[in-house]
Amino acid sequence: MLMLLVGLVASAQQPLVKQFKGKDGFTCVTIGKAAMKMMSSKGKLGREGFSGKVNIGNFADKIDRLEIISASTSEASNKLSKACNDWIEKDGFESIIDVDEKGQQASIYAKTGDPQNVFLLLAQDKETSVIIIYGTMTLEDLQGTIGPIDSNNSPF
Repeated sequence: MLMLLVGLVASAQQPLVKQFKGKDGFTCVTIGKAAMKMMSSKGKLGREGFSGKVNIGNFADKIDRLEIISASTSEASNKLSKACNDWIEKDGFESIIDVDEKGQQASIYAKTGDPQNVFLLLAQDKETSVIIIYGTMTLEDLQGTIGPIDSNNSPF
């Protein structure tokens, strides 16, 4: 009985990325603390064709791990979306932002108060993507990190 309980607790604490890593239809990226330390105070993350930039250089030292999971098929998107929603509900994440426009959804959730804070950014349209930030950063640290976004060139 004790072994079963230990197994359940361990699986509940398993990072979301481990559920999908190496499976068809998913792309998983983990950026660890050492890589975060390499970011300068001007370090910006973005993707080609996306005019918005996320500047995490000012609090990169407060990030323990960044995980990015993208689902490329409808079946994979459904699985990722369900896993995120189950985790959000089970662990009591607080909804910070929820936007639904023209079939594109973007939500930001936060779980604070544990030894680590967790911020989960969930974007859904034809595909589902999630960014999970683990660390000691606060919501105040995240304010002002996203540069201007051109509505004709959405990140979704």
